[in-house]
Order: sequence, then C-alpha cells, then structure tokens
Amino acid sequence: MHRLLLTILLFTLSSVLTYGQKTITGKILSTTTKDPISYANIGIVNSNVGTISNFDGSFSIVIPKNLSNDTLTFTSLGFFGKAISLDLLESKKEFTVFLKEKVTILKPVIITAKLRKDKLIELGNRTYDGGNYEPDTTYAGRSVALLIDNKNFPKGLSFPVFIKKASLYIFKNNFDSFKFRIRLNKYDSKTGKPGEDLLEKSIVVESDMKFGWLKFDLSQLNFQVKGSFFITFEQLLDLSDRTAIAYGYRDIRRSHPELLINETVIMDGKKEIIQKLTKGGMDLPGTFIGTSYAKSVIENYSCFIRQTSLGEWKKVPTIIAATVSISRQSSNNTEEKLTLPESETH
Repeated sequence: MHRLLLTILLFTLSSVLTYGQKTITGKILSTTTKDPISYANIGIVNSNVGTISNFDGSFSIVIPKNLSNDTLTFTSLGFFGKAISLDLLESKKEFTVFLKEKVTILKPVIITAKLRKDKLIELGNRTYDGGNYEPDTTYAGRSVALLIDNKNFPKGLSFPVFIKKASLYIFKNNFDSFKFRIRLNKYDSKTGKPGEDLLEKSIVVESDMKFGWLKFDLSQLNFQVKGSFFITFEQLLDLSDRTAIAYGYRDIRRSHPELLINETVIMDGKKEIIQKLTKGGMDLPGTFIGTSYAKSVIENYSCFIRQTSLGEWKKVPTIIAATVSISRQSSNNTEEKLTLPESETH
C-alpha cells in the first residue's frame, strides 16, 4: 500500500540572528483614510527576513545584525511601496508607516446586448500525493507560486483571456481556521521566476475546512492576461499559529526523529535532497498544501517558493496542487475592459 508522505521544505535562518539583533515595531496606515492596512508585506528584499502586518496594521520584525544597515521595505496590494533605511529606525520604538493608495484609471467599457455562454478552461495541476509543510516560522509571508505557461495552454488558444477563478488543494488542516491570499505574478523572462504583482487588490479567503479545494472567485475583476503568468498563494499566519507550528515540529524532531526521512528527487536534471514527514506526523499544528513530486508532474510544471515577505523566489522539486480557470469573455460580456500589465511569453 502506498505510504503517504508529507513534504517539508526547510530553510535555515542566519546563525547570527540572535546576536546584535534589533526589533522594529510599528503600524501601517493608509495615507488617505488613516485606516490600518492588514496583511501588508514587510521585509528586506531577497532575504529571509520578512513578515506581514496584523489585521490592525501592527507589526514586529527582528533584524539580524548582519542586515542592520540594509533597507526595510513596506508593500501592500493597491498601494505604493515605501523603503526606509534601518539606520533611521530605532529598536523597540514604535513608529507609523503611511502608504499611498494607487488610483486605477479604467478604459472605456462597451456592453454588448448579446449574452454568450461563458466557457471555462481549467489549467494547472490537480495531482497530489502528499502535503507541503513549513516548520521554520520565525518570520512570515511565505508564498508558493505555480507557473502557467506554454506547456499548460491548450493548442490554438488565442489571447488575451480572462481569469475567472482559482483553487488550491488543502491536504490537511489542523487549525480551527486558516487564511490564504491569492496573487497573480508576472513571468520574468530573464530569471524564469515570479515577477511583479499583476493584481492590485488583496483577496483573502478564510476557511475552517479540514481538507479539500479552497476556491477563489476572481470573475468580477475582469482581469486579462496575454501570456505566461504565475498563480501564487500566500499563507497568512499570526504569531500564535507560527509559534504552534514551530513548537510542534521541534517536539516531533526530539521525540520521533524516525518520522523524518530524506529522499532524492530529480529537478532540471539535477539531484535534490528533500526531507519528508511520514504519515505519523499528519497531526502537527498547521495547514498542509497538497503537492506532488511525481516525475511526470515535475516535467510539466514549475513551482517556486519564497519563505518570507519580499524574500527571494527559489524553484523547488515539488509541485503544488492548484488550478486556474480562464475564459475568452469577461463577466459583463464586455468588448473592452481594463487590462493590467501583460505577462511575457517564453
């Protein structure tokens, strides 16, 4: 009988994290309304130092000594970002960051009288044989991204197309509830990695499901793409959840190390060692995302992960179970609708 394995992708924080560090705390507000900005991304770009703001806009982030002369960046979907030198920020002294809201100018919309049946085309991976789990949660803002490219597009598909909905498979959830934010990212033709955000709206879905497909309705956005793009899912964990995950994983490493095994997989022709948790670890605190590391799936899809807000994207030898549905027409049967920056094709 096939043994169920839960994939764990580990990353190691800098060994100097606990020496000479400083803690930056504060609140993020809208310049216009002075309302708090929930789940804003905060971090040092392309590092493993990053977090997200709480529902009330408050945040706290630990800066290791080796990055104390760097810049702390604040971003949120629908707002202009801001970067502040860490030299200007005092440890444990609260301060307020104001972000200016972006104004989106819509193109003219022509409504057609004739209604057409909306034919959906589903793209992405529905295969899963395990669950992805991240035990190192000192920071926050971890995201997983699935590339939708030429390998996935049906032959003869003409662009642009409208993105209607998306889904992410939850292999097992052991929390009372959990939250994911969906993002769409541009395909960076130079690096092959996720690029800039395409959506300017923060769409968060909260659920108490124990397993199944978590669904995101994007139909009312009338969002168009003209080529390859990434569908990205960002898990929103508060401090208590991150603490529960970290302690649960620490305890199982100490009491049942036999439940952790190493396995070799092939990615881009190279051998990669991944650590896996056997079925006995399924009850750890956290939410497990459905994944597959089958050779046939890896050959057809590419998956990237960044461990923190604004962290560096890295390709991984496992593919998340996620889909996106597209259509040739908008929700309002419009002949023309707002088009955000298009993705680049391969």
